[in-house]
Amino acid sequence: MTSTEPAAEYLASQLERLIALPLTTPADVERWYEESGSVERTLEQRFPHFEPEHDVWHFFSDADIRFRESGYRDRQHRLMTEYVQRLRQHNAG
Repeated sequence: MTSTEPAAEYLASQLERLIALPLTTPADVERWYEESGSVERTLEQRFPHFEPEHDVWHFFSDADIRFRESGYRDRQHRLMTEYVQRLRQHNAG
């Protein structure tokens, strides 16, 4: 087991959870930012040497845009779903 496996699995599962959260009301957006902030803090505290792909940081900070623009939401969800697959494939190999 490499040192990145726990971090990768943690991030993969959290990205899936965040993707599934609703973004249909302003309150949903506020809750989403609270949830993503918790994930960011955990990454920084528990896995300080793990560096997610750059798009993850946009995903964490762009919930308000995804709330307003369904095309942007779909694109970010696709990017994060593909990243989750890569994280899991890398750890399975």
